[in-house]
Amino acid sequence: MDGFLLYKIGITMLAVLGLSFVAEKYSARLAGLLSGYPIGTAIILHFYGLEYGAQFAADAAIFNLCGLLASQCFAYTYDWSAQRTSSLAAPSVLALGGYLIPAFLVSQTTPSRLTALGIATIATALFCILFRGQGKQQGAPSKTWSVGLIAGRMIFTAMLVVVVTEFAGVFGPEWAGLFSAFPVALYPLVFLLHREHGPKMVHVVLGNFPYGLWSVIAYSLTVSLLYPLYGVILGTLLGFAAATAVLAIMGIRPFLSFSRQARGDKFH
Repeated sequence: MDGFLLYKIGITMLAVLGLSFVAEKYSARLAGLLSGYPIGTAIILHFYGLEYGAQFAADAAIFNLCGLLASQCFAYTYDWSAQRTSSLAAPSVLALGGYLIPAFLVSQTTPSRLTALGIATIATALFCILFRGQGKQQGAPSKTWSVGLIAGRMIFTAMLVVVVTEFAGVFGPEWAGLFSAFPVALYPLVFLLHREHGPKMVHVVLGNFPYGLWSVIAYSLTVSLLYPLYGVILGTLLGFAAATAVLAIMGIRPFLSFSRQARGDKFH
């Protein structure tokens, strides 16, 4: 159990550091898209399967699909409040409320796989429209990474992972699935970028987040179907294959845009 927890913490810390590096050194837009990849979801559902069984994780994956509504409400609320207040704490508090309210409403239902897929698809399409035209900035300010900066980011991320993942055994697969959709990699990323660079970079990252979530839909749907049939390990690999294919399709345009800008900068 302790080994599992350490693994969860380690992978998520690496994800946050990697996304921070992309946002600060290359492209906030690309970091936003990549932050939608099922990093936190995969870690949590994978260990739900190892710790509580494949069927528990498959059931949780259905609620994970519904939870994407809550995660996007979190992102939209954080961005909306960050653009309207100079407070660093207020966006986090409001965004948490923006997550918990729809999550609570979903927890009172018993959605089928098809219903959950419909909720996830409609919510993601809606937030792609709401965020449309928001994440056009490509450049990111350069920042020197110190040991203290890296350590602070790792500690913050580790604390968040512990809090979120330990809910599983207490509240059952419904809330476990909903909390598996919590943006466990995105939140520390935008909080730290907000603190160190201000709301503009947060605006770009969150503006591209919903587009990456199509890969989470592919992942969670695959896991909900295949975990009971093929087990946790193979189901996870097939889920990543589906998610990667979808992310590659969604990411072609911003990646090409970033590549063109990089080439342009090189010759100026």
